[in-house]
Amino acid sequence: MNDIERLTLAQAIYSELGKIVSTKDPESLRSKIDEQYRELYESTGSKSYDVKLNDNIVGTYSIRFSKSKDSESRDVFEVRDYEALAKWFEGVDASIISSYVAHDLAQFAEWYMAETGEMPDGCNMSKVVTPAVEKHYMGGALRVDSQSVLEAMNDALPYFVAGLLEGGDE
Repeated sequence: MNDIERLTLAQAIYSELGKIVSTKDPESLRSKIDEQYRELYESTGSKSYDVKLNDNIVGTYSIRFSKSKDSESRDVFEVRDYEALAKWFEGVDASIISSYVAHDLAQFAEWYMAETGEMPDGCNMSKVVTPAVEKHYMGGALRVDSQSVLEAMNDALPYFVAGLLEGGDE
């Protein structure tokens, strides 16, 4: 087999295997296995399992979850009334203005409040709350060692597939 023939065969196999291992298709073998292991986790609490071929451990399958996050709250400076702010700005001492190059009136007003403690007209502090996020299931992670698979399958794999698992291109 020449190089283009090997590549063509490998691409065809790759395309078909992609359908089997897809996590996007709920009917794929991978999606079905993910669901089985999720149910197993829910009944046993175990998140990691050895994967075996012919009684040889060749890898692991692990359940993945997102991390939970606590709710977060912080104060943020907001301009609610730009007309009132602009009117207030007219009365600000020029020496204060010159110490801060104001490209943005709202940014200057926030800086001024932080520096002086005085809330500019037309502005206020608001509370921003980021809601808590519960830990949730994100699928499974299958990790296999190609050499272990090759050894576990002995001569049961066609020569071409065995060559791919060995990292070769023959």
